[in-house]
Amino acid sequence: MYSLVIVDDETELLEGLTHYFPWESIGFSVIGSFRDARSALAFCKDHHADVLLTDIRMPFMSGLQLIKELKQFPSPPQFCIMSAYDDFGYAKEAIGYGVLEYLVKPSSFEEIKHTFEKIRYVLDGSTPAVVNTSSFASSNPLVTKTLAIIEKKLSSCTLQNIASELGVTTSYLSRLFKEETTQNFQVYLLGHKMEVAKQMLTSKVGYKNKEIAQALGYQDTQNFCRTFRKYWGTSPQQLKKEQGL
Repeated sequence: MYSLVIVDDETELLEGLTHYFPWESIGFSVIGSFRDARSALAFCKDHHADVLLTDIRMPFMSGLQLIKELKQFPSPPQFCIMSAYDDFGYAKEAIGYGVLEYLVKPSSFEEIKHTFEKIRYVLDGSTPAVVNTSSFASSNPLVTKTLAIIEKKLSSCTLQNIASELGVTTSYLSRLFKEETTQNFQVYLLGHKMEVAKQMLTSKVGYKNKEIAQALGYQDTQNFCRTFRKYWGTSPQQLKKEQGL
């Protein structure tokens, strides 16, 4: 059973999700629910959560600020946003923080259930998932910082500018990254982008290919689509059809 923390300033919705949604039937247990992000942050400092489900716009601290704070934890949770704001700017920032799913209110029972089944598969390791930056924290701080920068600046990061930001040479960072992750930097970056692209395509928000391409740093949408097809063996449009979207 995976632990879940829910944060939303809408009292009725929060109580409904906490007490009446059948979380245990899909492998989750609610260990805390809060109307504001600051209370949730304080709770998470003392209690490990596997998943955080949060709204974006809340008093005192936003959901995105909460996620940013929790990303600094040695073992951060996976993140899912549920917001009334179907805004690409929010979604792009959320993707930069490594948010797995973005639900738009009002979300149906089936949408929430399907979304958290996918999150459970990621936690189980049953489906491909991006490398968790925290898994390298104890082995090498430079690699941990590199992975964090990739998540934060996915649309613009390169090995060269990350090396410059960290104050090391490109060749040194490249060698170190390969030793720690067993992957070439460019291979990892491409894989990470394609995972994010797949998550955005299969979310309920309905992103356009152009929006996903921009979020991932592709200037040409057709180039993004060709890369996606080459990586996954199917086009973005075909993937949506397969998912019934």
